[in-house]
Amino acid sequence: MWSALALYVPTMSGDSIKDSNDKPFSFTNICTYVPITLDLEELNYDIWRELFQACCVGFGVNTHLKDASPTIPYEEWLKLDSLVKLWIFGSIHKSLVQMVVKLGMTTHDLWKSLENLFRDNKDVRAMQLDHDLRSIEIDDLYVSDYYYKIKVLSYLLSNIDQAVPEKNLVMYMVNGFGDKFDQVASIIRHQNPIPKFLQARSMLLLEETRLVRSRSFCCNAPFLVRI
Repeated sequence: MWSALALYVPTMSGDSIKDSNDKPFSFTNICTYVPITLDLEELNYDIWRELFQACCVGFGVNTHLKDASPTIPYEEWLKLDSLVKLWIFGSIHKSLVQMVVKLGMTTHDLWKSLENLFRDNKDVRAMQLDHDLRSIEIDDLYVSDYYYKIKVLSYLLSNIDQAVPEKNLVMYMVNGFGDKFDQVASIIRHQNPIPKFLQARSMLLLEETRLVRSRSFCCNAPFLVRI
């Protein structure tokens, strides 16, 4: 019985193995699967890593990220390893290429170099971004631009595992108003619970519109001549 069942155990033929190894060569544009560029300024390593690993798993070459030891005939392994390296080069900023590339490195070496580079910069960048966020001021910015600036800083912090609570974002936003929106700032500070970040933005946009209309009315009002 067991010998009969053994006839039905699937095995990979030489052609099947070859087809499996050829699969990664079926596309040339890594941006199709990893639509972001790894950049130190963007601090987008975790997102990039997740997308790139998913791509490698899908094409059966994830072992090249984890280990530098050939698991198939060396020439075939070298071709695949070189291909995955090209994928990495094609999805990182050119400044990073100059920082991490060394002669003769494998995909695994390159992968670890990128990881170490971003991990080493993580704490320093977190402190810098946190300071920028806490000290942000609206100055002459429009509310929409001010909101966007805060969101970018918050996004960068979340990329390095330093997510900012929404309540804190609202307070940082309010603290940067100065005298420009003092009335709205007072309302937001005394609301319980504190409004959501988007709600606070909407309140500011309404106040900004009111102030613009008020200034426009004053400028266009007719002069009154006293006789």
